[in-house]
Amino acid sequence: YLDCIHCGLCLPSCPTYRVLGSEMDSPRGRIYLMRALDEGRARITDTFSEHMFRCLDCRACETACPSGVHFGQMMEDTRADIVRQQSAHWIARLMLRHVFPYPRRFHLAARLMQIYQHSGMQSAVRATGLLKLLAPGMAKAEGLMPQLPLESGVESGKTYAAEGERVGTVAFFTGCVMNSMLGSINRASVRLLNAAGYDVVVPGAQVCCSALANHAGLRDTAAEAARQNADAFSDPQIEAVLVNAAGCGAMLKEYPHIQEGTAGFSAKVKDISEFLATTRLASRLRVPLKKRVGYDDPCHLIHGQRIKTEPRQLLKAIPGIEFVEVEGADQCCGSAGIYNIVQNDLSMAILDAKMEQIRKARLDVLATGNPGCMFQFRYGAQRAGLNLEVVHPVELLARSLG
Repeated sequence: YLDCIHCGLCLPSCPTYRVLGSEMDSPRGRIYLMRALDEGRARITDTFSEHMFRCLDCRACETACPSGVHFGQMMEDTRADIVRQQSAHWIARLMLRHVFPYPRRFHLAARLMQIYQHSGMQSAVRATGLLKLLAPGMAKAEGLMPQLPLESGVESGKTYAAEGERVGTVAFFTGCVMNSMLGSINRASVRLLNAAGYDVVVPGAQVCCSALANHAGLRDTAAEAARQNADAFSDPQIEAVLVNAAGCGAMLKEYPHIQEGTAGFSAKVKDISEFLATTRLASRLRVPLKKRVGYDDPCHLIHGQRIKTEPRQLLKAIPGIEFVEVEGADQCCGSAGIYNIVQNDLSMAILDAKMEQIRKARLDVLATGNPGCMFQFRYGAQRAGLNLEVVHPVELLARSLG
């Protein structure tokens, strides 16, 4: 925090400062509080915790900062200190410690949500209005639930063979949400890698990246996940570890900050767009897509991993596409893991501003590379009354393969 010169250049980039206008809800203000805590001039109180957990951890301030302050790591370290003194909410402890780290448990939870939707139970619950009457907070959270098709992802422990001339071998990080709720995106990702000439190994021992646990201050859970994943991907034949979720990728690349012995693993991690842009894939894209397509930068891709041009480069390679730059594409959508549930009013204010920018762009399709962002934008399109298809970039690339 001593690197921060309190210049204020980060203020316009901060979503919470733009909405609230409060210094203590800006990066500069939060750094001042962190320093005061460390120097004994402040203590962890409910108000202190509120300012820390009100941050979306989007890290836009890092991109704006002329001094190179690692705000995201500072925020996560501070939240870990808070949780050591004030236990996390019991629902967070239950889900992030006992469901997310266990693929079978998470898959079961996802299937129950899908059955809830497809059985007609969700329609009945919403039609009666009882949930809104008895538990308004839970009703808000239930209203954010995205449509989850019943589909399978990629198989753990399997190797998917390259098409045509083999170039190399890579490993694929399936993630928890991606493989259980958005399985077709994982299948499309592997298909693109095969088309680019790579055998794709899917290690069976991998677990959730634990980004959400780390953001919530559950450092021990995140550190254990880092150890397990580093072991699962330890085969020296693996040239790269590929991930299609921006939040997971940022977490995997930063494992050395929370767990020793993971630097070798993290050095191999690449976002799928970062990797595919270096392959022969563009020459395989032949089916035209005559759509106006915009791209929104996931925060942990553009600010956490500093990847901006590669997704755009790949989308522009699709024949027939009319690529549209959306104003404010590098600004947070307000999803931030479970932020749209625990800070719903703030999240919706941030989302509404984003949807107005998207409305002006007159898009047919919006592409973005993170599951939470996809869910948030789908809800935002419904909320704003927009006829907008929200997809992952790999879905459009796979369509162009034919």
